[in-house]
Amino acid sequence: MRTKQLRVLGVSGSPRAEGNTDLILGEALKAAKLNGAETKLIRLSDFHLEPCNACMACFKTGKCVIVDDGQALYEEVTNSDSIILASPSYFQGVTAQMKTFIDRVGFLALARKRQDFIGKVGGAIAVARRSGVSSTCNQMMTFLTALGVAIPSGGRVYAIGREIGEVLNDQEGIETARQLGNAMVKALN
Repeated sequence: MRTKQLRVLGVSGSPRAEGNTDLILGEALKAAKLNGAETKLIRLSDFHLEPCNACMACFKTGKCVIVDDGQALYEEVTNSDSIILASPSYFQGVTAQMKTFIDRVGFLALARKRQDFIGKVGGAIAVARRSGVSSTCNQMMTFLTALGVAIPSGGRVYAIGREIGEVLNDQEGIETARQLGNAMVKALN
């Protein structure tokens, strides 16, 4: 029996604050909160995050030598029980912000032998005007599974929208986002 409140972290890779990606991610987090979880949404665009330079220092020290918000972001992720990654599709893939996050967190996790991700649950949300949700979502899911994060059934969400707020017209996207939020909590109870 779990004694502490579950923490579900939503990581938005959109450079557009309060846009479609944040809105649909917010729906997932609201559902998790209704199931008793503590939730937090972070926007990668609010952080200073440099790309990985492949220096491999993290494999010697277990820490990244780049001076930016990378270590703080890593700690946000590792201090959470469940992680939902969300990104709009930019040319059939994640945004530059999300890709930088994946590279930085991923390298550090590998350097630390994935130990910080044991027992974590994750999922992904991709948003697009028309195409690219599948490949964008797959990129985030591949990252999560490479770290050993468990993906519950229904662990991916495809949402459609271009103009700010348009994603709220995608009833199927909203419903699957809520199901994802529920799954993030139920998978660990």
